[in-house]
Amino acid sequence: MSFIEKTGVDTHTSIPLDRLSTPQQISSYIKKLIKASTYLYHESEAVVVSKVYSNDPDNYGAIKGKFLVSGGEVDNVLPLMPHITDMPLIGEHVLVTEYNGNNFYLSQINRKNSPNENSIPVDLPENTKFGETFEKKDIRRVEVSEGDIVYEGRFGNSIKLGSDHTNNSPVIKIRAGQTLDVETREVTGKPVKENIDSDASSIYLISDGLRGTKFDNQQIQGKKILIKSDGIFIKGSDIRIGSGDNNNLQPVVKGNDLKELLDPIFTAQQSVNQATIAKNTTEIVASSPGGPTPNPQKVVDLTKENQTLLQQNIDLQNAIDNSTYLSDKVKTI
Repeated sequence: MSFIEKTGVDTHTSIPLDRLSTPQQISSYIKKLIKASTYLYHESEAVVVSKVYSNDPDNYGAIKGKFLVSGGEVDNVLPLMPHITDMPLIGEHVLVTEYNGNNFYLSQINRKNSPNENSIPVDLPENTKFGETFEKKDIRRVEVSEGDIVYEGRFGNSIKLGSDHTNNSPVIKIRAGQTLDVETREVTGKPVKENIDSDASSIYLISDGLRGTKFDNQQIQGKKILIKSDGIFIKGSDIRIGSGDNNNLQPVVKGNDLKELLDPIFTAQQSVNQATIAKNTTEIVASSPGGPTPNPQKVVDLTKENQTLLQQNIDLQNAIDNSTYLSDKVKTI
């Protein structure tokens, strides 16, 4: 709400003037009158929030509070911008202005320079909570460089429109879940860098490599999109990787269906291997010293072949029992 702040004091009654005043006395008198009548006009005033109407269909995002200067109560103050929702907390101060007889709030006032909360609950009851569920956390600012544009949430989530500052190549970093290292925790309020390996979930869009940081122990170069999280889920009826040209696309193998096809083949191969081992064993006996057709080299060769076939049967059985050729990290329907 707009208000007027007087900057001077009316002191004209204490200014003596002679019946025939001199020009200097009259000039001084006029200047003092002008100074006493000057004021500052404020288009907006700070309001301390006492209630937030989060999901009220008629007052979505509206607040209730008290003007910090004029002291009046105000209710159902809507956000000025209809397409951006930035919910204040109880105790935070917001700028309120008036248009066409209606009050609107612009944004929270940066009282503490904290992305998490800026509550200073003036004239509110002791032990006032921020809201029904919000809890204060040690959330730090994102470390920035020249020219960066950063959008920060209250919970360690952020979007940075920045660059690789060695060559000004554009970079976009989307992050949910801030991680503080040991060094940062010891310094109160110290800004932190995004860390794609330790932050909870991240998406990086880079145009010319990722200098100074490795991803999955690799130095990343060129145009890349990096995604890191405990799980990555993609749902769609037509998912294409590598190319949008139907002539170059090949279908992805369905793992369980492939297993149903391969298990009988593996079992049959085991039987063939077992028969070959039995045949080789008979020939080894015949080719051993004292046998009907001694052949030491043949014994060595057939023994090696049997060892290879035995190991192959073990591997095939392991594949049948444990599906070792299927990935447990990448799945499709």
